[in-house]
Amino acid sequence: MRKILAIIVTATITLEANAGSNGVYAGPNYTTGDTPSEHSIFAAATNPAYAALPVFEYDAWRMNILPTFWNRHELGEVDNFIDDLDELIDLLDDPSSIDEPVQDVLDRFNEVLVKMGEDGYTRNNVGLTAPLMPLYFRSESLNATFFAEFSYGATVGMSILDDELTFDIDTLFNTNTSAYLKSGLEARLSGGASKKIFAFGNQNKKLDVYAGVKLNLVRMELSKQIIALQQLNGESIEDVIVDSYDQNLNASTNFSVDIGVMVDADRYRAGLSITDLNSPAYSYGAIGVACDGFPEDSIERSNCDTAQYFVEVLGEVVGHEEHEQKALATLDGVYFLTKKWSVSGSMELAAYDDVVGQQNQWMTLATSYQSEHRFWPAIRAGYQKNLAGSALTSFNLGFTFFQRLTMDGSWGLESVDVDDVQVPRTFGFSIGLNQKF
Repeated sequence: MRKILAIIVTATITLEANAGSNGVYAGPNYTTGDTPSEHSIFAAATNPAYAALPVFEYDAWRMNILPTFWNRHELGEVDNFIDDLDELIDLLDDPSSIDEPVQDVLDRFNEVLVKMGEDGYTRNNVGLTAPLMPLYFRSESLNATFFAEFSYGATVGMSILDDELTFDIDTLFNTNTSAYLKSGLEARLSGGASKKIFAFGNQNKKLDVYAGVKLNLVRMELSKQIIALQQLNGESIEDVIVDSYDQNLNASTNFSVDIGVMVDADRYRAGLSITDLNSPAYSYGAIGVACDGFPEDSIERSNCDTAQYFVEVLGEVVGHEEHEQKALATLDGVYFLTKKWSVSGSMELAAYDDVVGQQNQWMTLATSYQSEHRFWPAIRAGYQKNLAGSALTSFNLGFTFFQRLTMDGSWGLESVDVDDVQVPRTFGFSIGLNQKF
């Protein structure tokens, strides 16, 4: 998709890692969301109480085999804004590339720029687990299940900071319109345990209550840049990102705590989890400060001055920003229509911002058919909606082949025109291979 998608790809490569979060799940969870299921190796990803489910009573271990990869892309609601942005960059580089009257050019672009500033954005989540992770171990002596997780993650987002396009005979076309890139790279090591704390009923009718806790050690690298389109001087925007990405990169390490409970009955399961109970915070590298430290005519100095304009004059950007991962409660459950067929749902109980400033609050409804035949795949289908921010919806579909290989994908129900071709505003997939004992 040319320049904008090139920015996302370039930034992801620059991060040298992959990630996913904020409505993006791994493995079967990609389709079903946070659901208490013994058929997902990622059962305890959000609710640690579910760690008791993946390891069956006659087993002691369960693990992933190969790394699980997942991603999700999201586009703003601006038809063909990539083409318009490319044309604006060409206009600023070479005014003779436009053969329209100057006033017509100003009227057209100033209308488009306002729309770009309101709705023009891209967001990319990609993720990768370490081999063998997550890893579960059930201790008979302690009557508890212990687990470990290790994953890499990145979220990359780009939006447009719009400013009026003007013209004068000396400097020709001028604007402070800029690309605003925010990214977060995360390495997360987690360990936790799940244990049955109450048991009611008998063999014919049961009701068990589990509790779980998970500790997360997180290294977060946050960066944001403002790249003035006026100052590219013939350089591609993706090259500028690569050259200047680490200039305001800020890395920090913190820890977080997740807790959860689950009720397990004969025909249903239900759970409540709270992630990031201690609300850890991470800081971005500052922008729009100490601009005198850059050479006078450099692109870095121009970008710093432009950032200072959006911070101090317009007040649209925060120069010194901190990202707080606020405590979040999630409610979820599953009802078994038959032994193999179930319906499920999960919902986050509050809205929150991700590391690139996009608002999230996800709800998932799903149904699953679990095949016990080696050669007939398990099938799952889901509907996912963001109750905040973009309010996007998607249809999710997943399969587990040979009781090992999981393949899940999502397709957005809203669309946008890109290069005059209609594409979904959100799409992605997950693929993994886990061990079944």
